Amino acid sequence: MGSTYSSLILILAVANAILVNVTVDDSLPDPSTGNNITYVASEGEWISGLTCGTCKATINVDRMHAKTWHDSTNFPYYLKPRGPPNATFTFNGTAIYVFCAIALSTINPIGYSDMRFYIDGEIVGNYTRIPPAIQDYEYNVPVYSNTTLLPGPHIFMLQNGPYPAQEGKETLILLDYIVYSHVNKAPNPNCKRNSILIFWF
Repeated sequence: MGSTYSSLILILAVANAILVNVTVDDSLPDPSTGNNITYVASEGEWISGLTCGTCKATINVDRMHAKTWHDSTNFPYYLKPRGPPNATFTFNGTAIYVFCAIALSTINPIGYSDMRFYIDGEIVGNYTRIPPAIQDYEYNVPVYSNTTLLPGPHIFMLQNGPYPAQEGKETLILLDYIVYSHVNKAPNPNCKRNSILIFWF
């Protein structure tokens, strides 16, 4: 039935509708639509963690969804004609959740976080964190969630650092996966309220 890690779909039946949660890995297509997360940056600022030979982050692969992640380091003191690194994802839904691994170190790698979140071109949140100088990582960290979107198509963007660039520390993103929710009409109009079915694919 496909990769064990390719998606987690949670179906919540409420009256005549079902809420479907779809998990999209950083490196794999959306199992429902085939859409991929798109990475935009100057050369070398978004790299697949599995193939990166110069990245400082040493992730526990077994704790990452599908054993993959994307590594982005923003160097604010470099000129960037296209702006800071960003990742965009198009989805049709009512909610979105973004999960990353977070480095707790201040060197090898520099684990400062300064993430900006946009939906449909409007800034909707940020995640900033100063690492406690520990050579360790936190996994499955929900860096952003939004459960109040109007039903319909949306464009989500994750940006590494401010734009225009400002003086400051290098900032790191270790993007793991995105979850979004959309509502479908229930196939059975007599479905029971609050019945929950969980399927792994």
